[in-house]
Amino acid sequence: MLPEWSQLNNDGSPGGNATTDVQLSERFLQRLEQAIGKTRYEQWFAGQTVVSFSGDVVTIGVKSPFLIKWLKREFTESALEAARECVGISAQVRFDVDPRAMELASSAVTQRPRGSGGKSGSDSATDTGSEPVPASQNQSGKKRLPPRRRRFARLDDFISGSCNRVALSMVDIICKQPGEQYNPLYLYGGVGVGKTHLAEGIHVRVRELHPELQVTYLTAEAFANFFIKALREKTLPAFRRRFRSIDVVIVDDIEFLNAKKGIQEEFCHTMQELLSYGRQVVIAGDRHPRMLTNIRPELSTRFLSGLVIRLEAPDLETRREIVKDHARRFKLNISEEAVNFVAKKFTRNVRELIGAINCLQTYHHLSKRPVGITAAREVLKDLERDCLQIVRASDIQHAVCELFGVQKEALLSSRRTRELSQPRMLAMYLTRQWTRSAYHEIGQQFGGRNHSTVISAEKKVKQMIEKGEMLQVANRHWTAQEVVSMIEEQLQAG
Repeated sequence: MLPEWSQLNNDGSPGGNATTDVQLSERFLQRLEQAIGKTRYEQWFAGQTVVSFSGDVVTIGVKSPFLIKWLKREFTESALEAARECVGISAQVRFDVDPRAMELASSAVTQRPRGSGGKSGSDSATDTGSEPVPASQNQSGKKRLPPRRRRFARLDDFISGSCNRVALSMVDIICKQPGEQYNPLYLYGGVGVGKTHLAEGIHVRVRELHPELQVTYLTAEAFANFFIKALREKTLPAFRRRFRSIDVVIVDDIEFLNAKKGIQEEFCHTMQELLSYGRQVVIAGDRHPRMLTNIRPELSTRFLSGLVIRLEAPDLETRREIVKDHARRFKLNISEEAVNFVAKKFTRNVRELIGAINCLQTYHHLSKRPVGITAAREVLKDLERDCLQIVRASDIQHAVCELFGVQKEALLSSRRTRELSQPRMLAMYLTRQWTRSAYHEIGQQFGGRNHSTVISAEKKVKQMIEKGEMLQVANRHWTAQEVVSMIEEQLQAG
């Protein structure tokens, strides 16, 4: 079974099953031997190195600091290719001094009969009685930061509620049978509703259930960076082979590809290749595929060809469970009244709830007192005040223009075409709802219109919502309520 990025101990060291690490190390070394040849492998790696995995970082431990520069120069590319075959496209390779490698080398020298297969002159020169250097230090003896490790979220830690139960059920099916159903899976919703948690959880769970599959999680920005690098270095064939041979691809923050036509085309071809061979594709974004107004139609329709699921903001009961869960993790002594207070006061997303729990945990740590309702009110009053969101008319105008694909100057102009009048009415309605400004002030903010125009716009939008009338956004029709909800989500996301 392949190791998961999330299986790390509290000190940052790799966790999980020892057999897992052994199997993965053997697989890596086999790939490396195939890449560099048996002779060079036996000379530099066999019985002389220790391979360890931590997240997407593969560390090759050697016996002496003098070997590191040589090995980096000669074998980094081959080791990187082997690492990518084992842990995915985001793999990194490090060479470091490891005392265990010194023990291996000493054992090999002790067991080797005198005169059999002695070291070459160049090899002898690199091992002139140098002492092993601790892995946490560099050659000058100074401490250095540990390698970067990504800790992936797990599905076991995901709090299920009415806002996300359907999405969690579909994710469970995909993890058990990747590529068989709901392919591609498209998850979308506002900020902090659990999209990334589910995407990372899929990555971890599939690795647990299907260790033979190659699974890759990355953001759309990372995909774009890999593509641009391949273009610059003229290695597009290798880039395509690498991405199109993956069994399960999970891409987060897909909205990053908006208006990037060249990268969209490459991603579209990659996705088509993966789907045609039954590989699982999971996409996460902040809006419905139809709302990605600057995405190529052939790409957005592929998103729609699978299953599209919306994640709602957590309801009150789900927020309570989230607060209780994090309190248990932190071993925070908190009363039921304080839990209810936090769940009711911080409603927009999970990140606010976690921030509130962190504040209460700090109070508990410093005061050594349990957290009751009085303490929660006192500790969180500043955070609650800071979380009050100030929305301006310009913010609403920007959100409406982005959704409908119109220019702000046109929205504020005197033109009365249908393409502008409906977005303008919605913007006036939302400005009244969110800012509570006077009608004449709103009129001035929308091109100097009088107050009666704003009153009329507000009434019309309310009627459209009550009657369920349809509005056209991009190439699809939505109810007025759905359009208003989408704009409000963008405003809440800030």
